[in-house]
Amino acid sequence: MQSCRWLLILLAAPVFASPQPDGHEAWSLNQRGLEAEGRRDYAEAEKYYRQAAEGFRALGPKYEAHLSLELFNLAESICWQGRWHEVTEVFEESLDLSRRSLGPKHIRTVAGLNALASVSMMLGDTQRAQALLAESLAIARENYPADLQLAHALAGLSTLARRAGKPGEALPFAEEALSVTLKAEGVEGLESAMMYENVAQIHAVANRPERALPLFRKARAILERVGAVNDPRYALLLSVEGLAMMDDGKLGLAENGMKRAIELLSRQPSAAYELAVAQNNLGLLRMRQKKYAEADELLAKALSVEQTYDPQEAEQINRTRETLEQLRATLR
Repeated sequence: MQSCRWLLILLAAPVFASPQPDGHEAWSLNQRGLEAEGRRDYAEAEKYYRQAAEGFRALGPKYEAHLSLELFNLAESICWQGRWHEVTEVFEESLDLSRRSLGPKHIRTVAGLNALASVSMMLGDTQRAQALLAESLAIARENYPADLQLAHALAGLSTLARRAGKPGEALPFAEEALSVTLKAEGVEGLESAMMYENVAQIHAVANRPERALPLFRKARAILERVGAVNDPRYALLLSVEGLAMMDDGKLGLAENGMKRAIELLSRQPSAAYELAVAQNNLGLLRMRQKKYAEADELLAKALSVEQTYDPQEAEQINRTRETLEQLRATLR
């Protein structure tokens, strides 16, 4: 699964000095956007970010760095609403402004490269994602060897390799990303949990459930300890862990985790896409259990939601569509 939850960019704290008096109104709007985003009111956040971006743009070249950050926040708020096909141009302008105003090796430029790569992966443009991540990795290795942006670049490259069916190539990237994150954030953090999950998924793809499942459990325990059980990432972790349990023959445990994931996501209006992915995963389990009618219903429901978020060629849609076609061919 790929979504804005996996951008893994830390945006809550301003990274530039407070603007001069003529920029205070725009900065105040930015702060209101951050507050709305903290409430998961992404539509409200988008409104404030748009207004702030207009304000900074009107102030001219000396505020390009601020405008870059504002556009980044705006793109993220749009992305969290599932309108991923709309954010590419916004992230591109943000990245161009960062390069011009801050320099090609600034940490904000690295963050922009990582974010644009994440969106490219969502939209199925793996070639562009690979190029962006390679650029980010080179800059981060040279200038920010202990920063989370290095971990994000490594994690992105591991995801590309995993999706290409190359777990052996993916694993070193993922393990290094985990190591960097643990040093930068410590064990008890959301991003550390996500990096453990990333390594676990690679082992799961490589049919090593004995290595994947302990890592999934570790990631889940971290999220529980930091009180993130209402975060959509926790629910999706339960669902993905369920897939690994299914492959290990633990169908009962897999079902428990997957059903809980759907229950948690059903309570969150902003997590419609994540809910669809969890329904898709439970549909795979129902196929394994030979409960074909229920599998068909779950997969069809998931596909209908995914198609409202993704472009038709996106990876998640293709996987769900192919699985549903295989199921219906079995039933004919």
